[in-house]
Amino acid sequence: MTPRLRSGQASQPPRLAVALLNRVVPQEEPLTGDLVEEFAAGRSRAWFWRQAIAAVALTAFRRSDEVRPLRLVDGAPARVSSATMVRPRRSVNITGSPIAGVGGLTLAVLVVLMTVVVPQAWWVIAAAALAGVIFGVVLIAIRRTRA
Repeated sequence: MTPRLRSGQASQPPRLAVALLNRVVPQEEPLTGDLVEEFAAGRSRAWFWRQAIAAVALTAFRRSDEVRPLRLVDGAPARVSSATMVRPRRSVNITGSPIAGVGGLTLAVLVVLMTVVVPQAWWVIAAAALAGVIFGVVLIAIRRTRA
């Protein structure tokens, strides 16, 4: 049984939208299948595109499980196999950068680039560091007077 098509609607869903879903949201393959089924049932191309863009947007704003710099070990609990009693290896991020793959050499290159292109920005960084130190000293003094 062929699905009833609206005037001007192709029999296939928008290939670019399907490719976008497969590329950006690969773990949601059932979602793509459901959207294709709904399209075959008579939904419009505009509806398909809205659903695809919404899925991509939701994936972009989904919280990642990436380890952050000040959390030295991943927060996921270690699974211990009762047969082997071997703990899986945990990842540790000691680069000081929240961006995956950006380590010491990349940070050094960025520092040199910033020094060459915008040397005045170092005043802002120095002021922020000084304000942080002053704020820390004030907090320590407040806690010591309360104790």
